[in-house]
Amino acid sequence: PPPRSPSLSPPAASVPKPISVEMYTESHRILGRIDPGPMGLFSYLNIPTTNYLEVEGAHLNRLHQPGRMVARFQTLWLVKDEIVTVLLSSRAEIGPSGVARGGYSTMVPHWVHLVLGGYELRGQVETPGKFNYGSFMIEGDRIFIPLYNTELIAILFPDIRASSPAMLFNREMVDAIALLPKEAIPPHSSPEPTRAAP
Repeated sequence: PPPRSPSLSPPAASVPKPISVEMYTESHRILGRIDPGPMGLFSYLNIPTTNYLEVEGAHLNRLHQPGRMVARFQTLWLVKDEIVTVLLSSRAEIGPSGVARGGYSTMVPHWVHLVLGGYELRGQVETPGKFNYGSFMIEGDRIFIPLYNTELIAILFPDIRASSPAMLFNREMVDAIALLPKEAIPPHSSPEPTRAAP
């Protein structure tokens, strides 16, 4: 038989798969899958020309009825401005997000407490050098910012709690932010900084 030509299809491992996410708005919890493509979720959420997300296999829950599923939808379109935070199962799912500033090449982790959209969050943000509120909250056009080793609690619904290795939170919804005092930092945290992506 004639020799078979090599397949032009990429190997299955190289095809990006949809990411399972847990999202919170001010009134609902949504479970589903997002396909950010090869760019990663950080870049996908921060595309300035798109104001919505397409969520596949979406499960919708009301915050005041956490044990009851309102409905399941094959596709749910969600306005990005209404998303408080997106929880992920691994840090790698965020994709490239390192940003160097002022000659710094090392991203330094800082433990913070945030109040936003009816929630309180705790976790680590990474900035180039010393934490600076002005540059962290105002510089650049990104809306969603990574937070690592996170905890979430809904202020009016204390039974709503969640934790994850990583999340992306909506910077434009932040009411307050503070650096955690040393005694409040979890003992298992690593103080070592990470290198910014080139």
